[in-house]
Amino acid sequence: MKRIDLLPPEQRVKASRERGLLWAILILVAIVVALGLVYVWQNSQVTDKQAELDGLTAEVAAVQQQAAALAPYAQIQTQRKAMTQTAQGIYYSRVQWSTILQEISLVIPENVRLQNLTGTVPAAMLPGPATPPVAGAVAAATPDVTFTGTTYTHKDVAEFMTRLGLIPQLSHVQLASSAGAAATSENATTGTPTVTFIVTASLRPYLTPPPATVIGGAAQ
Repeated sequence: MKRIDLLPPEQRVKASRERGLLWAILILVAIVVALGLVYVWQNSQVTDKQAELDGLTAEVAAVQQQAAALAPYAQIQTQRKAMTQTAQGIYYSRVQWSTILQEISLVIPENVRLQNLTGTVPAAMLPGPATPPVAGAVAAATPDVTFTGTTYTHKDVAEFMTRLGLIPQLSHVQLASSAGAAATSENATTGTPTVTFIVTASLRPYLTPPPATVIGGAAQ
């Protein structure tokens, strides 16, 4: 049986428009709801990121505070390391007189008798800041080591000087004086005259200069 629409054409058009308007309203509501959900999700993401940033900022501030509290200890450690290096430099650049005396005892001839031995470390080999030269002043050449002794001949003195030149810590071995004297009671029986001599030498400079010591900001 065929269905007959008894509504007039105007009513049918109006009903069609109302249905279209209803669908448009439903679609608009769906869009608004979707935008609202997106906004809420984005806002939640921003809040989480801000909370994470605040946490990291607090951690950085705490680490900086700890670093500031430990800064004095780091400075003390740095000073301690510098002092240790300076002490090691002084130790390795010291003049080993015991070694020098031992080597002298090994090279001295049997017929040479030392009466006096003096040694002085030059200022250039002492730890500390270098002393600037005074304008117009002439540095006096003073020996670092002086040997005073007696022997029987000038040849013995020359042999003693030659052997001193074998000691690696000494350099510029020179004869300051050598003179013969009358026979003493010790050699009166032989009648051999005694030769009194003075020999000087310089300490060989270090390959590495000694360190400068700094205490309380002032060089010592």
